[in-house]
This record gives sequence, C-alpha cells and structure tokens, in this order.
Amino acid sequence: MIAPNAHKSKSKLSSPDQQGSTSRVKLHPATQAQSPTAAHNQESVKLASQCLTIQDVINVARTYQPVAPLELEVKTKIECSANWVADLVKTLEIEGSKTRPYYGINTGFGAQAGKSTLKSAYLTKVLSRNLVASHSAGVGDYFHEEIVRAAMLIRAQSLAHEYSGVRPLLVEKLIEMLNRRVYPAIPSQGSLGASGDLAPLSHLALAISQVPKPGPKDTDLHLDPTDGEVFVPCNTIEGGYYHISENYLTQEQTVWQKVSGGEGLASLGGQIELQAKEGLALSNGTSFSAAIAALAVGDAQNLLANAELALAMTLEGIRGFRDSFFPEIHEVRGHSGAKAVAAQVLRYTSGSQLLAVGCHDTDPERIPPQDPYSVRCGPQVLGTIRETLDFVTRLIETEINAVTDNPLLFLDLKRNYKTVSGGNFHGEPIAMTMDFLGIGMTELGSISERRIFQMTDYYTSVTEKHGLSSFLVAEDEVTAGLNSGLMIAQYTAAALVSDCKVLAHPDSVDSINSSANREDHVSMSLNGARHARAIIDNVEKIVAIELICAAQAIDLQLNKRGNQNLKLGQGTYAAYQALRQAGIHQLKQDRVLYPDIRTAIRLVRNAQLVQAAQQATGETFLA
Repeated sequence: MIAPNAHKSKSKLSSPDQQGSTSRVKLHPATQAQSPTAAHNQESVKLASQCLTIQDVINVARTYQPVAPLELEVKTKIECSANWVADLVKTLEIEGSKTRPYYGINTGFGAQAGKSTLKSAYLTKVLSRNLVASHSAGVGDYFHEEIVRAAMLIRAQSLAHEYSGVRPLLVEKLIEMLNRRVYPAIPSQGSLGASGDLAPLSHLALAISQVPKPGPKDTDLHLDPTDGEVFVPCNTIEGGYYHISENYLTQEQTVWQKVSGGEGLASLGGQIELQAKEGLALSNGTSFSAAIAALAVGDAQNLLANAELALAMTLEGIRGFRDSFFPEIHEVRGHSGAKAVAAQVLRYTSGSQLLAVGCHDTDPERIPPQDPYSVRCGPQVLGTIRETLDFVTRLIETEINAVTDNPLLFLDLKRNYKTVSGGNFHGEPIAMTMDFLGIGMTELGSISERRIFQMTDYYTSVTEKHGLSSFLVAEDEVTAGLNSGLMIAQYTAAALVSDCKVLAHPDSVDSINSSANREDHVSMSLNGARHARAIIDNVEKIVAIELICAAQAIDLQLNKRGNQNLKLGQGTYAAYQALRQAGIHQLKQDRVLYPDIRTAIRLVRNAQLVQAAQQATGETFLA
C-alpha cells in the first residue's frame, strides 16, 4: 500500500484505494490548509456541546467540514478536570511516594499498576511518554486519511468532555490538525479492541507529542526520541516516502509525503509535551474502531438504498411480478423493514408496463405469479438488513459520542479519590455491531449476485420465459457463441461474495488473553470494523454489477418485437437514464467491461442513481 523508502532519484508512489481511476492526481503545497474539495459553506461541527451523528463524521472525514473551536463553557469544564490532575501532581513534589496511587497518573498501567508510586511531576510525564512510545507497535498498511480524520474527530469529542483530565490544548491540537488537513501515519493492525485501540491511538499520540524535558532537579532518563510520522500534502516528488489517497466520493487523488511528527506539525505550533494522564487519555479508547464503524454504517445505509433500486430494476429486467411486493403480504408478517423495502420497490416501478401483467385489480397473466427467491424474497432479506442497520446505527452513534478512556474523573464525587476505574474502553459494542453489519452486508451481496446469475443464466426457466439472451448479449444465428457478454461480470460478483463469506466470520467471539492476563477478555473490535468495511467495499461492486446487468436486461426486453413502446416505472426509468447518461451504454457486442464497472461503482457510492429515482417518484432525497 505504501511505497518503501525510495532512493532520491527513484521516488515511488502507491495508492491504497485506487481502482484504476482515470481521475488526475493532484499535488498540493505542503502548507496548503484547505482541500480542493473542502466544503467551505458547511457549518462547523461543535464538540461536546452537540452530539455527533454518523453524517457529521462522514462530512468531517470526507468533505473536510470544519470543526469549531471549543466553546468557552466546554473549555472551562475541561480545564477544571485538568487542574485537578495538575494539583495532584504538585503534591508529588511535596509528599513523594506518600501520595496515594492514582492509576494512569502516578502509577503504571495494566499488569504494572500498583507496583510503585512515582515521586515527581517529571516522572508522570515520562510515564505518559513511555506509554505512547511502547504502545506504538502497530503494523500493516496505513489507514486511509478519512479513517484517521474520523478517529481524530471522535477522540477529540471524547476528550472534550470533562472526564479525562487533559488540557484543552490537547483537544485544540486535534481540531487544528483536522482543519488544516494534516494527519498522522497510522498502521492499521495491532489493536485487540480491549483497552481500546491502544496501538493505533498511540501512533496518533506519538505524532503529536514530544519527549518531556527534565527539570533542574530531575535525572535525565535519556528517553527514546523516536518521532511519530505524519502525512502532509506535497507539490513536488523528489525522494522519500510517498502515498496516494483517493477520495471515496469524488475519486480525486492526493499525493502525500510522510514526514516526522515534528516537521508535520511545525506549521501548527509544534508538538505537545504530554502531561500526567494525557498519554493514557489519548491512547486509551475505541476511536479507530468507532471511526471505521461510523464510515461503514454510513456507506451501508447508502448501499442498501442502491440495493433496493437494483432489485426494482432487476424486477423489470426479468419482467417479474408485483405480487410479492403487495403491502398485504408484509402487513400480516409485521416486519417494518420488509414493509419499507416492498413499498420502495413499488414506488420505483410505479407505472411500469414492463412488469408482468397482474396487480391488485388485474389477474396475473402467468400462473403462478412467482419469481425466484432472490427477487420474490427481496423485501424479507433487505428488510431484515434495514432493521439491522437501524440497530447498528443507534449503537455506533452512541459510541462516537462516548467517553471511552480509563480512569475517568468525576469531580462531583463526595470522596477525595475522584478517579473511577471501569471498562468504557472495551470495544464490545462496536465488535458485535460490526459483526452484525458484516453478516447483513454479506447477505445483501449474496442475494444481489443470485439475481445477476438469474439474468445471465439463459438455461433457467425464468430467463427463458422472458426472452433474455445468453449472458445478456443478443446474437443472431450467424454470430451465436461469438460473444461472452456479461458472463465474467457474474464471475467477478461471485468471487466477491465468496470473499465476503470468509470476512463475515464474527470477530467478537475470538477473544485472546493479553497483558499478563489482566486483559482476559478482548473484543477484537478493530478487526471486526475493518472486515465489515471490506465487505461493504465488495458489495458496492456487486450491486454496481447488478445495476449494469439490470439495465442490459431492460434493453433486451424493450428491443423485443412489440415491446419498444412499453414504459418503465417512474423511478427505474430515471435511474436507467442516469446510468446510460453516465456512459454505461447498452452492450451489443463484447467490449472491455472494467470501465463500465468502475463507473457503476462511482454511481453507487455517490448515490446518483438513487437520487434520480427518488426525485422522479417525488421523494426527498437525503444525501
């Protein structure tokens, strides 16, 4: 994913997300504060005083929505918590080891807790630094910019509450990095989701912090000065370590240079010397798991909307029946998700003359009025996914607003010992929801691929009845067998489904003891979130292929003698037109397919077809 250190005369570039897009790579000055796609007119997101939504996370991560400075009331509350920690540290200089041990402030972490009580303010800062340094042990490809931005936003939201004992300066540094588009290089593997995402968050903390300096009375411990790493936009490629990112929505690419944390933050006032408790507060929490989860949930919501549209277009492409979408069927079972999906499909196909004859007032022309399960049971399957998404959304939106480090400070407690140790760092809420999401999205991809197969397999009774040609390409007797049509597009979809099935194995059930058995149950939330995101990426491509196949099937139906003047449904026609206008033309003979698939993926991610369909049916499109 990231190019190895290159000789100065042979710099290398690598794109982790590039799908072979023909979009131009843009180089930006390293000092450039704004992205070319920055949403200048967006209202700033406020921390702590408002609850973040998943859409807020997406907007900050992908469209560079600005984050507002901390409000005075919020800043005051943070300072009160930080002052309590500072006052405690001052007593160390007076009482030394007689001071009571406070976890994460003047004593070690995990299995090291309680072994000793630190005797000076300098040692509490060394404790923070040592935690960050020792825990910066991640491996693997670097996280994409949008994930790091989302994580920084969620971490800032957590610390902006008054329970973590950090200075406002720390939160303000994260805000400034977001607004100036500077992001740390964070390896993607190494978190157990146990005490949160320790390794990824430590890499973040390492990038923004510096080695503490001993005072006149302190012994210099000669701490490891290794700096963290930061990506900054660049305008020249001369040598070193470079990285290309691609915007999820626009496919716009940016070239980044990896520099030291000190160099990357020089224009932002430099790095911070972490005080007592701050290293732990930065590195202890679920921010990276939650960041990936929030982006995944937003993408899954969009993907489900595209899948409902694809189902409607496939229904017309095979000249299927309306019966299985009648509200009466879904009313008697009672599931709200199935009702909603069925109603949406009927809205998209409203007015269609291509669907099989038969509605509430007209007997079906063909008996029995039954399509394959992948079509007929679409509302039941997609409806269950819709309800799963509602559940997942609720839990993840709770998590992105949560305070997840440990211990937490509650200054209102009557007791003098104001810190409270708990397990808010445990990633189980994310791990289980991402497992559910991954399973649901795998089912969505699986049923979509089955509809692709039905349309491309000319041996099935369904396609024979409706006159679809072998592999969805029309041939006469002279050229029969000359063209493969969309055969391999179905292969691609099948390969992606198989990949999803492996990725859908639940991560939350795979606990491994760690930290000298102090952490005897872990969540694997980051793995679960990473796998769910990978599944969604696969299924976006599957649904994109179904949309291509459905449009081709519709063309074949309309090209049949006597069908030329038949009307499509209001929504499906608008989506069909938008797909054709985007450059995915009817397949009349074999051609290279990957450009069409890439275009269709972009249409899915940008929800352009869904928007066209919903506007045509009079719905208010929610971007």
